[in-house]
Amino acid sequence: MAYGLEFKNGSDVVTLDSEFSRLVVLFSARYSGGASFPVPITSPEPPLIFAKPDGNGAFQWIRMLGAPGNWTGWLNQSSTPGTYFIAAYESKPTASYGMRLWDGGSKLLFDNGTPCAQITSVITGWNYLGATNTSVGRWTFTWNASAPLSAGNYMLINNIAYDLPGNDTFSKLSCGWNYASNVVTAVLQNIGDFRGDSFFVPLIFAKPIA
Repeated sequence: MAYGLEFKNGSDVVTLDSEFSRLVVLFSARYSGGASFPVPITSPEPPLIFAKPDGNGAFQWIRMLGAPGNWTGWLNQSSTPGTYFIAAYESKPTASYGMRLWDGGSKLLFDNGTPCAQITSVITGWNYLGATNTSVGRWTFTWNASAPLSAGNYMLINNIAYDLPGNDTFSKLSCGWNYASNVVTAVLQNIGDFRGDSFFVPLIFAKPIA
């Protein structure tokens, strides 16, 4: 940045400056089969949902509720309960005293009363476990990956349990957790052609930081 305020940590990594927003936690709550937000999220893009089931469970066919500028909640076809937090690259004026930081366009970048979220792990490699022909034209593909589940991490679910439309194909993606083995399993129910070695959806984990 050419001017303004900049903080670096002990590893010389920029942790706060006056040009870019941090990933902040807008609120956190319990969920079961999805959840409604206490207030609408007004960002044009869907907010990031980081979730953690109480025990072994699944995220299946996630759907955002609302529309750009008015996101009101999310649905999970699986009824496994747990906790989640909503994160976005914007801040809220929450603290009654302390420090706030705006960018050149008057966008609030930082408020010392708003907790931040820290990305803790990104997993890009999957182990292909095979495919099963469940009916005519329908296949179920399965992968797994080692993941830091027992460390208390929350997983970004926006990209891991959605429908995947394509050319002459339609797929439903779900994701299961196993705490004992620290393994995440992805299951793709597919109508049409799909290559088992062409699954590249990343797993992103984060934790809220007070």
